Amino acid sequence: MPNVIGVRSTGQAISEERLVRVVDADIGLLEPDLAPLITMLNFGQKQRKRTPSPRFEHFEDDYVARWAQNGSAAVANTTASTTVTVVDSTLFVVGDLFVVPKAVTSSTAPEVCRVTAVNRTTHELTVVRNVGAAGVDTISASAALRLIGDAHEEKEAIGTSKTTTPAKIVGYTQIFRTVAEFTKTQIASEVYGAATGDREREHKKKLREHKQKLNGAALFGRASESLTGGASSRPIRTTDGLLARITTNITNAGGVLTRKVFESFARQAFRYGKSEKTLLASPIVISAINQWATQFLLVKPSEKRFGVSVNEVQTGHGVWLLVRDWMLEDGVTGQSGFAGQAFSIDLNELFYRYLEDNGLNRDTKLTENVVQDGSDGVVDEILTEAGFQIKQEKFHARLFNCTDYSA
Repeated sequence: MPNVIGVRSTGQAISEERLVRVVDADIGLLEPDLAPLITMLNFGQKQRKRTPSPRFEHFEDDYVARWAQNGSAAVANTTASTTVTVVDSTLFVVGDLFVVPKAVTSSTAPEVCRVTAVNRTTHELTVVRNVGAAGVDTISASAALRLIGDAHEEKEAIGTSKTTTPAKIVGYTQIFRTVAEFTKTQIASEVYGAATGDREREHKKKLREHKQKLNGAALFGRASESLTGGASSRPIRTTDGLLARITTNITNAGGVLTRKVFESFARQAFRYGKSEKTLLASPIVISAINQWATQFLLVKPSEKRFGVSVNEVQTGHGVWLLVRDWMLEDGVTGQSGFAGQAFSIDLNELFYRYLEDNGLNRDTKLTENVVQDGSDGVVDEILTEAGFQIKQEKFHARLFNCTDYSA
């Protein structure tokens, strides 16, 4: 082992990685309800994953389409009308069967059509009408077409493959830095309100603020990477958040949230993924749920799950672990905020990715005296390089525009 010449300082301890530091588990458990999503992601190892690169990717795929749409021209209700011009002909191959759903008030079965030819240029389908002799219906303009399988003749030649293209989703780690700076005179001085010193008091406060930064990014962030975007023309990256990632499974509360709209939101939220999810909700949405719990919703009392206080809300479609997040709050006086929002989250599809490789872990840590410039003071820093990986957007859902609720 090499000798150290001169005075030992915290510099040696830092370089030896022997300085006591606050790491991920501690920050995750610190004030668990302050930034609940971060607490939940840090509480169990399943949602925590290392990444050896500041870029992490995954691919998402779906099954071939179940629904298609007729174009702008109606098709007459005769067996001689065999040309159907659809919006997207790539959804069909020869042999496909589809039905045209009737109005919800109709009790009769819809007509079945079989595709015999597809023109990819004009998006025209040639079809056999009235398969099974259930009757011929008018296919109205823009009508929904439900694909129900395929049918082929005996010893027919091999058909045309129909597949989907997996989509690549790229995420990034973001560098979060929270600094606390002190003069050594301040550190050595006794102050009121901080029995163990002002430096330790400030550390606790900065750790809470740092945790809130992570929580804010998980909610409101948007993935980006600029390789020369920093002030010194070096890379700067931002991580993805739920608000930007959830783009299809969105329910508009319409201002006054009703039980009917809330039930519609539940149907959408549990359409894909697990039957138990987390509902990260604003205070007003929680007030609505508590109001309905007296008569219409089954809400079990609060308990600790994933390190935070939750209520269990049972719906006809699945179970939500209800968590309040105070970040979903009003903006400054008279301005917009996020108070009308709620996020249904499938935690099996949401991960906290921290950068680690080559013996260096960039997960959350507090480093004391990080700047050693000979000044009569110290600079301490909490640093995290991590990002959020939100898989399968359809497994999550979002409710917005809730300004009040019906009793």
